[in-house]
Amino acid sequence: MLIYIVAFKLIISLVLAVFNFRVNKNTIYLTGFLVTIALSGLLHYFAFMGDNASLMAVFNYHITPTYYLFGPFLFFYVRGTLTDRNKLSRRDYFHFIPAVISFLSILPFYFKNWDYKLIVARKIIDNPEVLKVWNEGVLYPSYFNVIGRPMFFMIYLIATIALFLRYNRSLAKYGPVSAQKTLIKRWLVWLISLSTLACTSYFTGAIMFIFSNVVNKELVNSSPLGYLTGIFFLTIPLLILAFPPILYGIPIHKKGKRKNFEHKVDASDVYSFVGKSDDPFQQDAKYILDNIHEEKWYLDPEFNVDFLALKLDIPKHHIYYCFNYIIKSKFTKLRAQLRISHAKKLLEEKKSQNLSQDDMESIALTSGFGTLYRFISAFQEEEGTTPMEYVKKL
Repeated sequence: MLIYIVAFKLIISLVLAVFNFRVNKNTIYLTGFLVTIALSGLLHYFAFMGDNASLMAVFNYHITPTYYLFGPFLFFYVRGTLTDRNKLSRRDYFHFIPAVISFLSILPFYFKNWDYKLIVARKIIDNPEVLKVWNEGVLYPSYFNVIGRPMFFMIYLIATIALFLRYNRSLAKYGPVSAQKTLIKRWLVWLISLSTLACTSYFTGAIMFIFSNVVNKELVNSSPLGYLTGIFFLTIPLLILAFPPILYGIPIHKKGKRKNFEHKVDASDVYSFVGKSDDPFQQDAKYILDNIHEEKWYLDPEFNVDFLALKLDIPKHHIYYCFNYIIKSKFTKLRAQLRISHAKKLLEEKKSQNLSQDDMESIALTSGFGTLYRFISAFQEEEGTTPMEYVKKL
């Protein structure tokens, strides 16, 4: 059962990266964190629970460098969420040095023949004690990884906690609405807390494994500490289900942004504007709506969030936040309403004429719909009737 749960977590992590990277590039660090702990979980299963030498040979030692990425990925993700930035500086690349050293140390093992790797895998499966003494490292003993990986993870967790506490006061200076501030803090508190519990139990288990006189598979599999470690690690990806907005990023408002902007167009003419006056992003939401209204970008069939982000130079996840929490409407819903509103005006102008299919298609294209079918479908969904029936009722 555990193997399926870990595999599912690995798949979810990859899906998370593919579908959310364009919206919020900071997601790549969260994905990296989830993928690396999933790979570690698979290795643990093949070494202590499974009996498949081939799969053990695939994962054994080959993925060792990824053990040293747990901490950096988590640190980068938390920092990016707090600062609303995702780019790495030159200094940040020093965080990857332990993983590079690990890779160079184990590099010769990658080129050893398959039969040798199967022999090593079988030895470990039959007797986990082999992990304490078997060495495939060149720069340092490979069995150091048993204690090294949780130790490095713990170091980064301490740095991450310190980072979170330092930025916690800074968040209040930006003055976000309580819902936004609560969402940021609650998500990161849960993520860091579960990671800390997982790492602590993992570190404790590694120390016990190293210094115990006899360690066998039955002892490891029946250990309450092992169960707790597995539960903590497996619960981390499930947090995403409780905090879906984090996939799109949680924007941090910077003081002074668009401070000279004056709201000239009544946003209610564009859409029933809903928001709280104390939300620092309300100004951005008005800015978005006013530009859509004035420029009539919705009449362009290519109009989407990418289009809007490029035109206004606003990050996509800021735009999603404005629509989800202030405008309280999906972007696609608003776009359809504006296009249909424009189409209705054209239909009213031509109500005295016998509209042909070509006329309808022309109205559809002029209103921003790519095809007549999309126009009719959207019109019927919004108005409860077809464009032709609407004209007849005028």
